[in-house]
Amino acid sequence: MKGNKKTVKEGLTPRQLEIYKEIVDFIKGNKYSPSYEEIKQLSNLRSKSEVHRYVHQLQRRGWIRLGYGRNRSISIVGGHL
Repeated sequence: MKGNKKTVKEGLTPRQLEIYKEIVDFIKGNKYSPSYEEIKQLSNLRSKSEVHRYVHQLQRRGWIRLGYGRNRSISIVGGHL
C-alpha cells in the first residue's frame, strides 16, 4: 500500500522503528537506558521535545515502558528486545 507510513510487521512508522532500535541498541551496549539528550544525538533529532513525542508514541503502542520521576527509566516491554 503506497503512502501508508506504518510498517506492517512492526506496527510502527519507519522513523519510530529507527528510534526504537537506537534505544534497544543503547540499552544492550550500556546496560542502562539512554537519556533524552542521548536519544536526540543518536537519532539526529533537533530537540528534546521531538524525543519526548517519539518516546511517548512508543510507550502508547506498548513497545517501551517509562518509570516516571526517574532519569534513564526507559525499559523494553516483552520480547521486543
